[in-house]
Amino acid sequence: MEQPQMERIEGKVTATVLLGTADKAWTLLSNFCDLHNWHPTLKICRKESGTLGVPGCIRYCQGPDKENGTPASWAYEELLSFDPIGHIFRYKMMENNLGFGQFTATFRVLDCKKDVSKTEDKGCELEWSFEGEPIKGMTEEELIARLQAGVTFMAQRVDEVISQVPKAA
Repeated sequence: MEQPQMERIEGKVTATVLLGTADKAWTLLSNFCDLHNWHPTLKICRKESGTLGVPGCIRYCQGPDKENGTPASWAYEELLSFDPIGHIFRYKMMENNLGFGQFTATFRVLDCKKDVSKTEDKGCELEWSFEGEPIKGMTEEELIARLQAGVTFMAQRVDEVISQVPKAA
């Protein structure tokens, strides 16, 4: 007897970093357990076990406390792959209170095409793709909007940090 296929969702959101190359953005964003410094809805992101940058590393992420007394959102996530040369890592959602079941995501930093009239790269692109089961209590459109807001904020934050770094003389 054939098993019924589970409904799956998948998608991708992107945002452009205007001031930095893929290498610069990756240097800032590649720490799997540092997401709270870049994502607007996280208060905590810390390593729970494993070695940073090595598949099997598990992080704990938590949002801010809520004013209405409901518990803060939280999740454990496991790093599945990490490629510093390709500027990409993949992870899966584990135990959480957000309604996620089987769910994996891939974060990558991509070079933008060079402008032939200039000698420098014209920024880079942050890409966050996902696949998995539908999220309980959230439509696919709501998930995409939430991820888009997060990656857009992250790109703006990278630009902000890069703009504050003094230029070499």
